[in-house]
Amino acid sequence: MNKYFVGLFLALTAVDMGMKQYVEESFEKGEKREMIVPKFEFRRVHNRGFFLNALDKYPAVIKSVSAILGVVIAVLDYQLFTKRGRWGTKLGMTFLSAGAFSNTFDRIVRGYVVDYFGIRYKNSKLSKTTANLADLYVLIGSVVLALIYGKK
Repeated sequence: MNKYFVGLFLALTAVDMGMKQYVEESFEKGEKREMIVPKFEFRRVHNRGFFLNALDKYPAVIKSVSAILGVVIAVLDYQLFTKRGRWGTKLGMTFLSAGAFSNTFDRIVRGYVVDYFGIRYKNSKLSKTTANLADLYVLIGSVVLALIYGKK
């Protein structure tokens, strides 16, 4: 059964990394294009920090913390996926791990994370927020894990 989670991890990671590469090759930096879904748009934004460019002035810290957290997540995954059962936890960690891996790869290889979708709001601060599927994966995985462990 773990092979399904590995397959899901690989598929999620490949879709996000493929989208990032497409945006890098097809969009000018800062370019925006409307999506089919109203109020959503594709954008090409380089995030050199963590969420909302936090600590973007410290690239060495960003890369180091990302690498360390990536190793911690890999160790937790190994411990989890070598045991039977716990399908909900495995699903949550698969999403979280795929998102974390994709963004960590970007930070280490490119020096920034490629963000590519946003929503147009009346509030200009929210309109400036741009994310990627990896961010969504981390959110989904975190919610799944919170629902599982919040009951205990």
